[in-house]
Amino acid sequence: MPRKRKQYLWLPYLSQINFKEKSVEFIYKGGREEIQWTKIHSIMIYGNSIDLPVEFLEKCAFYKIPVVFHRRNLPRAVFISPTLPPDQEDLLTKQITYRENEKKRNHIAKKLLQAKFKGMNWLLPIRRDLLYRKVHLEDMIEVEAWHAKRYWKEYYRLLNIKSDRRDDDKDIAETCLDAVSKFISGIFLRWILYHNLSPFHGFLHKPTDYPALVYDLMEPYRGYFDKVVFEAVKEIKDKKLSTTGFVGKVINRIKKLLDTEVYVHSTRQIVDFHELFHGIVLALRSYLLGNSSRFIVPMPSKPKGGRPIKAGFELYGHRAGKTDFWEKARKVAKIFS
Repeated sequence: MPRKRKQYLWLPYLSQINFKEKSVEFIYKGGREEIQWTKIHSIMIYGNSIDLPVEFLEKCAFYKIPVVFHRRNLPRAVFISPTLPPDQEDLLTKQITYRENEKKRNHIAKKLLQAKFKGMNWLLPIRRDLLYRKVHLEDMIEVEAWHAKRYWKEYYRLLNIKSDRRDDDKDIAETCLDAVSKFISGIFLRWILYHNLSPFHGFLHKPTDYPALVYDLMEPYRGYFDKVVFEAVKEIKDKKLSTTGFVGKVINRIKKLLDTEVYVHSTRQIVDFHELFHGIVLALRSYLLGNSSRFIVPMPSKPKGGRPIKAGFELYGHRAGKTDFWEKARKVAKIFS
C-alpha cells in the first residue's frame, strides 16, 4: 500500500494550472493531477511549460514548497524556494562556522564520500576505506574523481555503451540520470529548508551559486538512483522497447524505490527509503547543534550486534523492540545487500 506522505510531483510539459479553494489542479503532458496544497512536498517541472502565475508562486512560498525547473539541454536546474524563517537555534550561523572550520568541514565531507562509495558498491565493490588517512578535502576530491572515472566506465561498459562517444543509448541514460537528480534535489531542498539550514552553504561542493548543500546530501544515495536508471536502460536495450515517455517511467521507478523499506543500523530502525533523505538532514542538524560527536549518515544496512550508536537523531519509522522486528530487519536488508 502507498505510504501516507506528502507527494513529490513530477510535471512534464505543464500546460495549465487551475486554482481551487484549498487545492490546485495541474494539467500536463500525459495527464492531470488535483491535490491539496498541504499534501505537496516538492515539485519538479520538466520541459517547456507555461508562464507561472504569481498566485502559484505565492502559494508555494506560503506552504514552503520548493519548485525545480529542469530542461534537458540546460546543465543546471532553476530552483524557486521560500525564504529562510527566523531560526531560534541559529543553525545558519553554526552551519557557516562549521563550513569555515577545516577540521569539521573535512569530517562532514569524508562521511559523505564514504557513504557514497558504499552506495555504489553494487557496481564497483571496494572493500577497503578509500579515504583512510585522508584528512584534507583536496585529497578526498582526488580520490572521488578516481572512483568516479572507474565507476562510470564500468556503468557504461555493462550497458554496452561507449562512454567516450555520443549515441542514442547514452543520451537516454544521461537524460534519465539528470532528470532523476533534479527530481530528488527538490525533495532534499524541502527538508533542508524545513530545518532552517541554508541550501547554498555546502561542505563538499564549493560553488555557492546553486544549492550546494542539496547536492552534498544527495551524494550517499546516488548509487541507488544510478542502479534504477541502469536497470531501466538495460531493459529497453535487451527487449528493444520504445523510449517514448521513458523519463516518466524511470521517475515512477524512483518513486517505487522511495517507498521501499530499508533497515538503518545507525538508529536501529526500519523505515521507507525516502526517510533517509529527511534523516541525513536531521543527522547534520544534530552534529551542528552538538547533539552528536560525529556526523552519522543513515544508510541501508544489515542488523549487527553491539551497543546502539549514539546518533543524536531518530528517523520516522519502526524501532527495534518486541514482535518480529529483527526477523523483518534481516529480510529487508537483503534487498540492498
